[in-house]
Amino acid sequence: MEKEKTVRFDKYTSQAMKGIAIVMMLFHHQYLSRKRFEGFTVSFAPFADDTMIYMCSVFKICVPIYAFISGYGLYLSYRKKHSAPVRWTAGRLVKTMSGFWIIWILSAAIFQGMFGYVSKVYFSGGSRIEGLAAMGLDFLGLHSLFGTVTMNGTWWYMSAAVIFVILVPLVMKNEDCLPMILALVVAVPHMLSLKIMGETNVYSFIPVFLMGMCAAKYELADRWLQVWNRGPKKIMKFLLEVLILFVLYKVYGKLPGSVYNEIRWGIFPIIVIAFCSEFITVIPGIRQVLLFLGKHSMNIFLIHTFIRHYFWSDFIYSFGHFVVNVLVLLGISLAVSIVLEWLKNITGYNRLIRNICEKIELTV
Repeated sequence: MEKEKTVRFDKYTSQAMKGIAIVMMLFHHQYLSRKRFEGFTVSFAPFADDTMIYMCSVFKICVPIYAFISGYGLYLSYRKKHSAPVRWTAGRLVKTMSGFWIIWILSAAIFQGMFGYVSKVYFSGGSRIEGLAAMGLDFLGLHSLFGTVTMNGTWWYMSAAVIFVILVPLVMKNEDCLPMILALVVAVPHMLSLKIMGETNVYSFIPVFLMGMCAAKYELADRWLQVWNRGPKKIMKFLLEVLILFVLYKVYGKLPGSVYNEIRWGIFPIIVIAFCSEFITVIPGIRQVLLFLGKHSMNIFLIHTFIRHYFWSDFIYSFGHFVVNVLVLLGISLAVSIVLEWLKNITGYNRLIRNICEKIELTV
């Protein structure tokens, strides 16, 4: 009999978790409230409408899932670095933002030609200088930090991605104090009654990002995956995690974000990651699908709002059933992503980014 493989929280498990998170994101963005599909006939059969809308609102945890994985991966990347902190930061920023930049450029060119979209977004109000400044900040992924306009509201997360990369070398200067840094980041806003938490506020997801760094430093993810991982104890572990997830799911909507943000967007998504890593992403067939979706998850994240909200919402919501609508959105976004990756290869864009990163960081 083939020996059971040890489950580890490696890059493949992380990629599969990104596949789960991107599916959550599509459901969340399409059905987080009735306003999202107002004017369209959508069936949630065989489930109650309110139940599915609540579930889709809970799927906001896709964002902290990405933040946790980012913290985990960036910690390991920095620990293996062979270059100065400044070089590592510059190289990681180029590597992280390169996928966004190509989509920004193509979106600006295509949608300006089709709808005059760039002119409407950046130059419909204010001066030409302000419009150019807003374009520059949007291209750099910083519009959320400066409160300027953007071509795509979903791109607010790129500001978080930039901040995450910049934070790593700063935190790693005092790596042994990482748990204390996490505790301070969590406690200070509550102690000072600072209203800095929000649905799209970068600070809201720094705690779970730091939790990801802590999990990598102390190998907490791998340690947990080895606890009760055989026989009856594994069944008990499965049932225990299901129970905890059910309780957190039920109380999610009742927890004020300003008070219990770390539970909603910290503990809850981490337990989702632990459960899925051990019991979902290992299932043959499903694992391969999730790995494929995870590989394209960033492109899907950057692209899908144009399709769902800005230009083709009538088409996306026209299929009646809520699952079919999401599958159509996923299919179109995935197809665009596949073409995009092909273009990046044949045009030499990927090679260009690799060369830039190597010159900046020496080893990326």
